[in-house]
Amino acid sequence: MVKALPQRFNPDLLVRDGTRFELVLSQSQCPRLASILSSADNDIQVTALFSRRKDHIVVTGRLKTRFALDCQRCLESMHVDISEPFELVFVENELKAQTLAKELDPVILDEYGQIHVVDLFEDEVMLHVPVIPKHSDLSVCDIGQTEFGELPADVDEGKTNPFDALKNLNLH
Repeated sequence: MVKALPQRFNPDLLVRDGTRFELVLSQSQCPRLASILSSADNDIQVTALFSRRKDHIVVTGRLKTRFALDCQRCLESMHVDISEPFELVFVENELKAQTLAKELDPVILDEYGQIHVVDLFEDEVMLHVPVIPKHSDLSVCDIGQTEFGELPADVDEGKTNPFDALKNLNLH
């Protein structure tokens, strides 16, 4: 059975159902994500399954979205599609987060044992934004002329090489 994930929830209550949840979250609802995209008009599709492992509540699932970014090579707009799995462990405080194994990603709940959907998934989505976005195919980037004008021939004449003084230096 698939249900819609509530906007604010207690993971302990959701793990009891064993239900798979789906959510469509607008990129514009994620203010930090929207600030690094050239356009936040796309949606983030999330599928999530809550389960209990040992003493922890874990959410596993997949994030799918399309980032609208500016190519840093040609400065034209481009799109990057992502479809990435995630696995997060809910903890009550920083101290418990530090005791988790290194391979587990902790999510700290608020004082009521709840978390907001945007808080849960915004950081996870931001991890997949390319640091330096650029087209994967160099031929797509139309990089214009990189040299402008010509140097006059007499520019090099009369200049001394600053390293000429090191020619006669004896290091041994």
